[in-house]
Amino acid sequence: MKGQVLRLTVPRRYAPFLTRTVRAVVRGSHVYLVPRENGELVVGATSEELGWDTTVTAGGVYELLRDAHELVPGITELPLTETRAGLRPGSPDNAPLLGPTATDGLLLATGHYRNGVLLTPVTGDAMAHALATGELPDEARPFTPRRFHAAALSEQPA
Repeated sequence: MKGQVLRLTVPRRYAPFLTRTVRAVVRGSHVYLVPRENGELVVGATSEELGWDTTVTAGGVYELLRDAHELVPGITELPLTETRAGLRPGSPDNAPLLGPTATDGLLLATGHYRNGVLLTPVTGDAMAHALATGELPDEARPFTPRRFHAAALSEQPA
């Protein structure tokens, strides 16, 4: 999943501009504003299924600024200092991929999309268990990468 993010500078004359993170849904899109101690304001992020494309687009910048402006009208007066697009690993069913694959000895811990940081502790525990015992713990079994292979086999005519 591609995500575009903006960085704005809050000049000293506007400080304090925001004192805490703001998260909202505007026109059905999620937007967040994160003030940094160095005077930077991070605005993010778009969410686009576009393969490996990391191009920053005028439309992405416009949507982020438009939605942020709905929350904090003065934001459009701030200098735009950086635009960036990054990629978040996802999966076809939007759930993580945890555990062994069809390739012997290859285990995956990916596909967390926006929740990678939040799921790091439980993912680490599940993978440590898999590496130590050779099996995923019960709570991680629904997230095996092999679920897609099993689903494809069950869809084939008998």
